[in-house]
Amino acid sequence: MAVFFGTLVAATLTASGTARADAAGDKVLAAMDAAMNRAKTLTFEYEVINQEPGKAERKLGMTVKLKGDKRLGEFLAPADMKGTKVLIISPTQMYVFLPAFGKVRRIASHTADQGFLGLAFSQDDMATTSYSGAYTGRIASETPTQWKLIATPRAGQATTYSKIQLTVNKDKTLPSELRYSNAAGTNIKTETRSNYTCEGNVCSPTELKMVDNTRGNWTRLVRKSWKVNETIADDVFSVRSLGE
Repeated sequence: MAVFFGTLVAATLTASGTARADAAGDKVLAAMDAAMNRAKTLTFEYEVINQEPGKAERKLGMTVKLKGDKRLGEFLAPADMKGTKVLIISPTQMYVFLPAFGKVRRIASHTADQGFLGLAFSQDDMATTSYSGAYTGRIASETPTQWKLIATPRAGQATTYSKIQLTVNKDKTLPSELRYSNAAGTNIKTETRSNYTCEGNVCSPTELKMVDNTRGNWTRLVRKSWKVNETIADDVFSVRSLGE
C-alpha cells in the first residue's frame, strides 16, 4: 500500500516451517506490490478520524510524503498534535519528533507492532510498502473480478503477522481488504482500502480504514488531496531535518 497509515518492521513472529504457496499466488502478490509502488514520489493530505473505546471520535489532519521506502508524516491538527512528525527511513529505522519536548526520538523496535499515537495502525503497518519479499502467496479462491489470497511468511522470514488474507481486485491488481492474523491464527486487525482513483498508472485509495479487533478501536484516513511524482529532495527524509 503506498500510503503512510499503510499502513512504522520489527520482527515479532517467526514462521514455523515453510509456508504453503503456489506460483500463481506469488505472481499475484508480486503484481500487487508493483502496482502499489509505481510512483517515484507521492504526497498526500489526509483527514484522520480516530475512534477509541469509550471516547468520542477525534479528527486529525496530516500530510504524508513518500519516496521509495522512505516516508515522512506530519500532523497539522489538532493543536496538541500539530508539528508532530514521524520519519521512516527503513523498516528498522523509525523516528518521531514531538514538539512539546523539542527532541527527535528513535522508535523502539519492540513497540513496532503496537498502536501508534492512539491510532489503530501500528508502526509496522505504517512501514509496510510491499509484501512479496517477506510473504509467499496462495490463491484461496478466484472470481471474474478478484482474487482471494492467503499470504504466509516465507521460510526464514520473521514477520509481524502469521497470516494475511487479501482480497485483490483484478482491474487494478490492488487490495481492497487485508485481514491480519496473529500466531494463534486469530484475525486481530482488518484493513479496507476503497474508492481508488488514478493519476496515469498510479492508483491510490481515497479512503483507508483499520479496525483493531482486539482493542476495539479504529482509524479512517480520508484523502483530501495527493500529488504524484513531484520532486522531493532526499534530505527531507533525514533525521537532521526532522526537528526543523
